[in-house]
Amino acid sequence: MKTKTFLLSALLVCNTLAFTSCNDDDNYTPEDVVVNAFKSKYPQATKVEWETKAGYKVADFHFNKNELEAWFEPTGEWVMTETDITYNELPQAVQNSFKASSYADWKVDDVDKLERHNTETVYIIEVEQGKQEVDLYYTEDGSLIKEINDNGANTHEPLVVPNSVIEEIKERYPNAQFLEFEREGSYIEIDIRHNNIQKDVLYNSSYEWVSTTWEIRLNDVPQVVLSALKASEYSSYKVDDVDFMEKPDGAYYIFELESGNKEVYLTIKSDGTIINK
Repeated sequence: MKTKTFLLSALLVCNTLAFTSCNDDDNYTPEDVVVNAFKSKYPQATKVEWETKAGYKVADFHFNKNELEAWFEPTGEWVMTETDITYNELPQAVQNSFKASSYADWKVDDVDKLERHNTETVYIIEVEQGKQEVDLYYTEDGSLIKEINDNGANTHEPLVVPNSVIEEIKERYPNAQFLEFEREGSYIEIDIRHNNIQKDVLYNSSYEWVSTTWEIRLNDVPQVVLSALKASEYSSYKVDDVDFMEKPDGAYYIFELESGNKEVYLTIKSDGTIINK
């Protein structure tokens, strides 16, 4: 089972984790609180082997003819389970979405089911064509939330997002569904679905909200912003895409513009002020 880069939401406020290498001792067994939590969650597990990864207690085991890997905090809280499944075990909506994608004729190399605390279940289809390998991330309803070029480097250990961040997002975007967590440089990007719209919520390394961005239609852009665009030097450019961005200091519209082989991004504040060219 491949370990991928995942950013996990915690049940408790972020603990300081001691990063350790994997424990390869076949006789290793974690503390009773972890073992009991595991047995409670997977009472019918077989062929159980334990190791430590980045301070987590990780159980490799078999359950219902599948191979699984479950991650627990040292205090016993479950954070993630990754399950190797077959393509036919995917929800029908995911299969339909994949068959309709541009990767339908690629070879399916591996399929995983990812369950995490406070996060929607994600299905990962690893496909390859020649030397190219791509990981496709789907929600249970068949929505493709991201695709990543698999260069073999997706072996980073998980990180923890404080529960306070999760609660803040829930307050800012009521009834939001959490889809994915990942680190982008020094920032943390949290993908959510809010009012049936996929939004990217960005936090800095101090867990302070930086921005939220989502794609909108050109028809939804206010007239004052469109007028600023028409008055700019890019008035003749074609609008290829528009993103709406919320920040602590206001709202912005980011235009992806193109003219022939030229492509530019133009940011305009909600009052019509052009921020950059």
